[in-house]
Amino acid sequence: MILVLAGTKESREIIDRLQEINQPLLASVVTDYGYQLLVESGVEVIQEKLCSEKMKALAKEKKISMIIDTTHPFAQEVSLTAIKVTQSLGIEYLRFERESLEFANNELLIKVDSYEEAAKQAKEFNRILLTIGSRRLHYFVEELENWQERLVARVLPNWRFIKEANELGFIPRNLIGMQGPFTKELNQRLLEDYQIDVLVTKASGRVGGLNTKLEAALDLGVKVILITRPAIEYPRVVSDYQSLMETFR
Repeated sequence: MILVLAGTKESREIIDRLQEINQPLLASVVTDYGYQLLVESGVEVIQEKLCSEKMKALAKEKKISMIIDTTHPFAQEVSLTAIKVTQSLGIEYLRFERESLEFANNELLIKVDSYEEAAKQAKEFNRILLTIGSRRLHYFVEELENWQERLVARVLPNWRFIKEANELGFIPRNLIGMQGPFTKELNQRLLEDYQIDVLVTKASGRVGGLNTKLEAALDLGVKVILITRPAIEYPRVVSDYQSLMETFR
């Protein structure tokens, strides 16, 4: 049996393709949103944050022969845990990683390595649009003075993510609940309507909508604080479905 660590748009596609070849599967997700997306496929889904011991116990119980890691590029802890568990148990690890986009040097683009550094850079701006999800908003709330007048957050319109933002103090005027994909034109409209002078985003790749966000901001002369991907040495990586499926031929 294969354990799929899910957490991206590609996870469902990979699960569907593996089901087509009758590959026994078990999927793991953390959020309610992720659970609902996968349970519709008919695959067995576990909704739980798996620490090293829990993942190891699950792998033994279900006789897992391979872990396919399709988590978000920024879910560093989960990936490192999976690598450790597979090495400990002597089973295969396969990372499905979105291809990263290459960026030409641009004076409007500010690259940082962490959310903490992104928040410090954002202090220099007046109106900031955060497109980083809900779990890391607190870095900016804690770092910026008068943040209620300066921060605008765009999150998925899911009650859990909205609640996380609300508990930090975000109210409707500085909270946008929308689900992508977003066009360049829609991104530009939001930047203009909210009078944004810096966009904060993650290097999530083309599938994550990074290209349209960058094009929208840079064409308007809006600066971008880009949080780069964590550097992880994956034992084995593929970045397209064909390469992944060749593993099972």
